Amino acid sequence: MKKVTIITLPEHEGLALEAIGRAGVTQFKPSTGSEFEALKGKGGQQVDWKGLYSKIHTRFTELKNLGNLRIEYSIPDAEGMKRFILDPDSVISSVTEDLDGLIVELKDKHEEKFGVGNKLVEELQSKIMQESKAYEEQRREYVDEQRGLMARLESVQALEPEELKKCFAVGVVKNEIVPQMEEYLKRYPDVFSKAVKISDEEGFLFVFGSEESRQWVEALFLVFDVKDIFDVLESTDILLVLDPKKRQETIKKYREELEKLKRKGTGEDSEDKIKRLDEEHRKKIESLKADYDKKIKENEDRYTRELDTLRKAQGEILGKVAYYDQLLANYVDDRVKVLRSKVISVLQGYTPESKIPELRAAITAVEEKLGEKFFLQVEDPGPEDHNVPTPPTDFKPAFLQPLWTLTSLRGWPSSNEINPGYITILVFCFQFGLMFGDIGQGLIFLLLGIFLSKRFKRGMMSKLGTLFVPMGISAIIFGFLYDSIFLIEGLLYHHHTVLSVKIPAPIYVLLTVPLPNPITNTTGLLKLVFMIAVIEIIVGLVLGAINQIKKGNPVGALGEHGLGMILYIVGLYLSAMYFIQIGMNFMAVLSHWTFYLMLSGMALSFLEPIIHSIQHGHGIGVEPIGEGVGGMLMTFVEGLANLFSFLRIAAFALAHASLAVAAEALTEALGIMGIGLVIMNVIALSFEFVSSSVQSLRLLYYEFMGKFFTGGGEPFRPFTVRRRE
Repeated sequence: MKKVTIITLPEHEGLALEAIGRAGVTQFKPSTGSEFEALKGKGGQQVDWKGLYSKIHTRFTELKNLGNLRIEYSIPDAEGMKRFILDPDSVISSVTEDLDGLIVELKDKHEEKFGVGNKLVEELQSKIMQESKAYEEQRREYVDEQRGLMARLESVQALEPEELKKCFAVGVVKNEIVPQMEEYLKRYPDVFSKAVKISDEEGFLFVFGSEESRQWVEALFLVFDVKDIFDVLESTDILLVLDPKKRQETIKKYREELEKLKRKGTGEDSEDKIKRLDEEHRKKIESLKADYDKKIKENEDRYTRELDTLRKAQGEILGKVAYYDQLLANYVDDRVKVLRSKVISVLQGYTPESKIPELRAAITAVEEKLGEKFFLQVEDPGPEDHNVPTPPTDFKPAFLQPLWTLTSLRGWPSSNEINPGYITILVFCFQFGLMFGDIGQGLIFLLLGIFLSKRFKRGMMSKLGTLFVPMGISAIIFGFLYDSIFLIEGLLYHHHTVLSVKIPAPIYVLLTVPLPNPITNTTGLLKLVFMIAVIEIIVGLVLGAINQIKKGNPVGALGEHGLGMILYIVGLYLSAMYFIQIGMNFMAVLSHWTFYLMLSGMALSFLEPIIHSIQHGHGIGVEPIGEGVGGMLMTFVEGLANLFSFLRIAAFALAHASLAVAAEALTEALGIMGIGLVIMNVIALSFEFVSSSVQSLRLLYYEFMGKFFTGGGEPFRPFTVRRRE
């Protein structure tokens, strides 16, 4: 990370901020340096930038919303920028006055547009209502005429002369209440009734009985709202019904009239005529809507043309307003740390070394536009620079970029420690492959990772998909070394040497020296895991020692986070191997040089805080001695615990190999060919995969990264600006 300093005239500061923001390569910081101290006192410019921004931005936003304007960004001339810097209050006041006038004019046009539009909509609604009313009346008139004639015909057909003579009460009743009325009528023993259906909704109800019950029946008709027969039939129709001959003539007459009505004028029957009326009504409504849509569109087009004319006429003012709005937005942005006076403006920040060319190009473009030179200085951060931000690792190839999360979950690296972006991926996948070595299962996760990484470009699924790719590759590589394909062992070279001869020589040499089989050679696997643990821990400690030196604490590289722990781990491992080699003679180990190597490492851990105290002039006291004892104990306990913690690799490799044995036993027990392999592969691809991933993550974060990574850094968040138009 490099520290950059940019010095420019105040009137050019806005363009510099925009160029840097568009490049998105610099995180600003408060300016430091003795040469700038004078600007922090009386020489500094005291302006209420937030007040000015609020003053212009509210009006500018209202203006854009009123007219939906696309405003072209224009930069004031040199004199205009100088006037703004010398007296920003008066410049913004003048601009806001112009804005207020434009807003009033736009509001008038806006109200005019909506006034005309609302008037057109009201006219359309009124005409639609008139048309619909005429249509409904015409349709209802025809339908009512037809229904009335049909009702009279059905009624005359339903009335029997003899029944009409004998009954003392008859009415038209809804079919749904006939059962209820009949129940009431049955309460009088000398009264009985008869219902005759004349339509789907109504029918005649004849009531027979003595005259004494007439009054009661008439009251019942009132309660149930039974229509009088004369509401349906004319009195002449009822008299004609009493004569059978005339009744038949009346029925014939009504049928002829109904037929004439169906064929009246157009030769259409009733249904066709109603359909025609409906279609004509629909077309008229559509025509009305099309006409008024055209008028409304013409009104909107006219308003758009007027806005465009206004924008062209006021283009210069609008462009400057957009510039000042963006400029003041940058001034009040908390991310922008500018030391500003009426003479110069100083911008300082941090830029990744790889992004320096982009920063220079952005500044050069502004210099060419203005014909002026900026002062640009690039240097390493000094002692006065604290909390220097750190950018994420820029992974190559780029599709691996989501894997930065694997590091950031543990913490963000500081500027004075090694960025472990690539290291975390390599160590994590290496440990995972040792536990989950299988060619077939690794291939599944490789393909799944490729699919997910292509399907999802962001979010958790993108990160998981990208991570599955190196995990799958690692599982495939160790699957070759374990000679395991979908839990089937010995297909490559253990039991099929003919097949292995056909493999290219470099790969054949590799495969003829396979990893120890977890089932048949557990001891060999444990030895291998111990050796891997020692190598990983030493690598982590070497990185930790380098970080101590980068922090300016070379003495810290001698103790439990450096050489002391390295000597202890190496001595512990060699002592253990020697202990096994000599037949587990503990006393012999105590006199071996490897044991003294362990003691020397613990001694260094004890001496490191004492040396540190002497180096800083504090001498040898109780506190550094206490810290030394603590460091020595931590070296002993932590080193031992870390080393044995790696045994989980062997445990999970053994568990994975045991699934193959379990698959064979399950197949024999169930008697179904291949069922055991299917079940155990499902378990391996789910539960065991998750367990191996979690254990690999634990070894990465605690046993490995704990030796060198503090993760207390500040993420690099470059200032970015987007022109708002």
